[in-house]
Amino acid sequence: MASVLLDEDRFRDATDCRKLLEGGSIRLSGAAGKPGGIDFGDDSSRWARDGECDDPRFAGDGMASTLLDEDAYSDATDCERLVSQGRIALRAGVANDGIDFGNDSSTWAHDGECDDPRFEGEGVASYLVDEDLYRDATDCRNLFNKGLVRLIGGAAGGGIRRDRLAAGEYKDDFTFEGRRGQEAVIDLRSSDFDPYLIVRAPSGEQFDNDDYEGDVSRSLIALVLDETGTYEVTVTSYKKGESGGYTLQMDVGEFVELAGLREENGRLGRGDDTLDDGEYIDIYEFTGRPGQQVTIDLRSDDFDTYLILQDPNGEREENDDADDTTDSLIVMNLTESGTYRVGVTSYEAGETGAYRLMIDQVNAPAGRPRQNRDVETLTVGRTTDGELEFGDQTLDTGEYQDTYVFDGLAGQRVHVEMTSSDFDTFVGLLTPSGDLIENDDFEGSTSRSVVELDLTETGRYRVVATSYAAAEAGRYRVTVNMRAAPSTPVGGTFAGGSRSGGRTYGIFAGISDYPGTGNDLDFTADDALRVRDALIRGGGMRPEDAVTLTDADATIANVERALEDIASRVGPDDTFVFFFSGHGGRLERAEGPEISDPDSLDETLVLYDGHMRDDELRDLFSQIRAGTTLLFLDSCFSGGFAKDLISVPGRMGMFSSEEDVTSQVAVKFRAGGYLSVFLDEAIGDGLADEDNDGSVTAIELSEYVHYRYRNDVKSSSPGDFVRTGGRQSGYQHLVVDRGSVGPYDVLFSYAR
Repeated sequence: MASVLLDEDRFRDATDCRKLLEGGSIRLSGAAGKPGGIDFGDDSSRWARDGECDDPRFAGDGMASTLLDEDAYSDATDCERLVSQGRIALRAGVANDGIDFGNDSSTWAHDGECDDPRFEGEGVASYLVDEDLYRDATDCRNLFNKGLVRLIGGAAGGGIRRDRLAAGEYKDDFTFEGRRGQEAVIDLRSSDFDPYLIVRAPSGEQFDNDDYEGDVSRSLIALVLDETGTYEVTVTSYKKGESGGYTLQMDVGEFVELAGLREENGRLGRGDDTLDDGEYIDIYEFTGRPGQQVTIDLRSDDFDTYLILQDPNGEREENDDADDTTDSLIVMNLTESGTYRVGVTSYEAGETGAYRLMIDQVNAPAGRPRQNRDVETLTVGRTTDGELEFGDQTLDTGEYQDTYVFDGLAGQRVHVEMTSSDFDTFVGLLTPSGDLIENDDFEGSTSRSVVELDLTETGRYRVVATSYAAAEAGRYRVTVNMRAAPSTPVGGTFAGGSRSGGRTYGIFAGISDYPGTGNDLDFTADDALRVRDALIRGGGMRPEDAVTLTDADATIANVERALEDIASRVGPDDTFVFFFSGHGGRLERAEGPEISDPDSLDETLVLYDGHMRDDELRDLFSQIRAGTTLLFLDSCFSGGFAKDLISVPGRMGMFSSEEDVTSQVAVKFRAGGYLSVFLDEAIGDGLADEDNDGSVTAIELSEYVHYRYRNDVKSSSPGDFVRTGGRQSGYQHLVVDRGSVGPYDVLFSYAR
């Protein structure tokens, strides 16, 4: 060893130290923790703890005579001890960057893909979520060692550290050295508390961020450094006294001015890759970071263009026709570091021809935050003007959104109102505990959305201002008003009647066996039985109050008769449930567009003997006089039923996909659709009863099913681009419309 050792040389003399370690001239200090920062794995090998190292990544006189690839990372205790003794060392060339791969607690662990969003490469899953950070160890480790994934940014550990805000401390401090002209991205995430991030420059200038892009679990500051020296980073929480785990990424690198406009002249044609429905596609890549804005412009005189942008996490932005042309345009503020993929394709299958693609990345000027995109505070009683526009944060389904905050007190009644003459408004209110209350068309108006709520907790509330349809833009106004709430307790009754006197009636239809041989579905008839039994088991419904129609019995006439029969029995204190699982369709409207169907298309339920349009089902539902009506549709394009049926007071709907998106078969649950499985858990097993009071409220049911969709519904074509607009649909997201049903109104009660 050298006579003088410096902390700054940790991990920075690899060749000499490895050679001396292998020769036995040096050994790791016991104070070094895990030797060399090596990830030894676990003791799952059958040869673990036998005194020899069976991990084939190592070499030396402490190794077993026979080594198997399957024992990599599986003999931790033996190998760690022998490395500490200097008897073995990692083989030359073995990948070892001191990476903390974490554990296998992800839903998608052991599926052969790396689901940890710290990684990129061909072995990474097509859709990534932040909650899988450090949670797919085995897959990511195996793929890393095969060279199929790499850490974003290339630094050991990806520049990411895991830590914890401890009770009694509530803030952690870090530093990094920066030089004028470098770019720095400081990214803080937590699922345990509302993170708050502060960065102080050497001169004392302070930058802070709370809800990056309106995300309550993430704070981010991106800077081009204006000073040379030590920067201080403080990790804390928005609320006092919060604690829990977090991940912090401090990525500091050289600032390089972008080359400017990149132009690609290409051609779609034979030999190109194709999408599922036959459209040719060409792929281009570029590297991006938070704080940059990218403009992607696709033009062609030969075909109707379609443009797809996929970020490093697998999330997509898409555009078909920009400004009423057949060209395509995407303008986006980047929120992730890593490789972005651009897909150039066509609207129709088989279209060919020449095109011109332009990719223009723009950096913010030095010395100012390139991106902290914080929320804006609303003043109660004052109207705030805003605008949805290109470059705004978007929802998963493509709608632009702005986020605001205000402080509320338990016992107040809040009135949140959003209006616009430019687009169909949609407003959401997120409570401090994470409940989301939404409204689309207040009193049937597409230009006005309203949420009224009696607050049950004190804290900060978030208002999400967005649109009903993807990519709608324009000016709007949002207002928050407060007054004292009435003395009547919230959430003690059904939405439409007495909690003690009402009964639950239901129609449960599902079709697996359609006429002919080419249109059948798996398990969808079973879905109807599953949801019916869930309501009997956990929702208080009597067996005699359920009508079940499966396969050949699920005809248009039988559905009509069942609705007429229940209409003759149901009263204003009762609850009515309609569930359908099967094919869904879309048909042209002879009358053209209307408010509820501006695209001139009716969504349909494909019953055994034909289509039932949304307008027809709306007319049939007009007979039902139940206090609460719940509509659950698990079929393609089912979200289109929301505007036709949920505008009537007392109605709430859950739909398995948006009005222009198909729904998947939930094969892994042996179910026709995901909605039936999650309703079974939520109601039948009582898992939505978060407060364990023996009842399920509207918000509890919504949040539980939303959570299950986020965690269990992935793209049907992993690794491929899947268009979510136009005639080819791939990504599926739950649509919930509670209409006038209050978030804390009780839907189902059951005995504990």
